[in-house]
Amino acid sequence: MKKYRLFNTALISQKNRGVTLIELLVAMSIFSMLMITLSIIYFSCLKAYMRTAWKLPPYDEATMAVQDMTRRLRGAMLIDDFGDQYVVVVLPKKETNGDNSLVLVDNQLSLVAGKKLRFYLSDSSGSLEAAGNYLWMAEAPENSTTFSPKRKIAENIHPELNPTDPATGLPKPLFRYYPDETRLWGVELVITSTAQVYGQLHTQTANSEVYMRNL
Repeated sequence: MKKYRLFNTALISQKNRGVTLIELLVAMSIFSMLMITLSIIYFSCLKAYMRTAWKLPPYDEATMAVQDMTRRLRGAMLIDDFGDQYVVVVLPKKETNGDNSLVLVDNQLSLVAGKKLRFYLSDSSGSLEAAGNYLWMAEAPENSTTFSPKRKIAENIHPELNPTDPATGLPKPLFRYYPDETRLWGVELVITSTAQVYGQLHTQTANSEVYMRNL
């Protein structure tokens, strides 16, 4: 019985002993090192994200706009009208099966003109008479000159922030048309967009040179 009492007293003593100062310091040191490591990893990832986040949709609207217009312009057959901040292209007429309509002219097959597309800057309404920082696409049916806004391509477009043209000393225009044999009806696009990313204003410029098709 005496041995049992001594053993029981030892167990109670160990349970009530608590945590020593050395054990507490070791635990705090391990916890601090773990938190410092996690903080370094977190802020490194955040910094990397901040460097790339503004280049992704919806911030990099310039690249998205250029890709969209490049795809559509490649399917056009000729330029109908153009200016520094707008361009009008004629699309080939389509058959009911989706193929391009062809006509024989001077013993050569040529495309038949269809509807027109107009790319231009406007406000949020898409009005052809308004000014703004929204890039729009309007459409006119075959044999018509009346355009109706169809699609907003991008917003926050600022042509005044385009790179400087060495020939003029002014910002490059949104659209530049090359009706010469070297570029084969080439259209140059230079689009600059802005975006607020975590309170900082970023600009992104994208460009492309698109060639019309004539067959």
